[in-house]
Amino acid sequence: MEIRTLRYFLAVAREESMTEAANVLHVTQPTLSRQIAELEQELGCTLFRRTNRSTTLTEDGMRLRQRAEEILALVEQTESEVGPGAELQGTVRIGAAETQAMSSVVEAFRQLQALHPKVNLNLSTGNADTIEEQLERGVVDFAVVLDPFKVDKYDHLELPQEERVGLLVRPDHPLARKASVHPEDLEGLDLMVSSRTAHETFDLISWSSGVLQEGSCHIVARFDMIGNALLLVRDGLASAISIEGVCPDDLVFVPLEPTLTAGAHLIWKKFRLLSKTGEAFISEMRRVVAER
Repeated sequence: MEIRTLRYFLAVAREESMTEAANVLHVTQPTLSRQIAELEQELGCTLFRRTNRSTTLTEDGMRLRQRAEEILALVEQTESEVGPGAELQGTVRIGAAETQAMSSVVEAFRQLQALHPKVNLNLSTGNADTIEEQLERGVVDFAVVLDPFKVDKYDHLELPQEERVGLLVRPDHPLARKASVHPEDLEGLDLMVSSRTAHETFDLISWSSGVLQEGSCHIVARFDMIGNALLLVRDGLASAISIEGVCPDDLVFVPLEPTLTAGAHLIWKKFRLLSKTGEAFISEMRRVVAER
């Protein structure tokens, strides 16, 4: 399987047309069709459904598209790291949770780009499960994660910001005017919580020291990213257990009492040789964290 063939495959997947893809690639349609046919023969599966109107991916084709995009991203990253020229260039690839702790990352990247204008950032957002998977697959070089998270298996840098955990509610919610939310306030409440599984979110029962019992709260939904879940809060369907930094202006954040905070960490894989760009980014991160 050649890199060129993967580029051809992705062009067809993107354009959904052999003719359009051939035009984009500046090759003849028969040449492109032959390359795709040889790729399908090599893999032993059909990658495209062909009709008179379009060429769309099969289930196997969709799997290959994901892997091909990852492979080509790694190829491009490698080419930028080992290519000629003394000037530092390349991409810092970061997977991150939704958190105000990203301000340290932004500051470090700002300083890095000021020194090396050809360095750029590729940022993806997700919960701990998603971004850890991306880190393990090599799709990202670094990840910003929130506690609870077992960071010992990674090289890591503790970020200076901590996020308070609390309840996101509508301004007209009965709890919106309270200074804090106590365990008994959550009894019988319709709640949304994070869907993290590999690294579980905090345990409401443990936090409440036994005041809350199994079934005391009604978990009506789980979310990986808070953005769409906020629609349910705005509609009054549920309140959300979340961190303070993601609360929009039209909702109210009420901190939990006893106080609960979530620390943030920048992590990267142990025993992995970082690119020159990655090493420079870590250097800037250490400087920013030390200053804060």
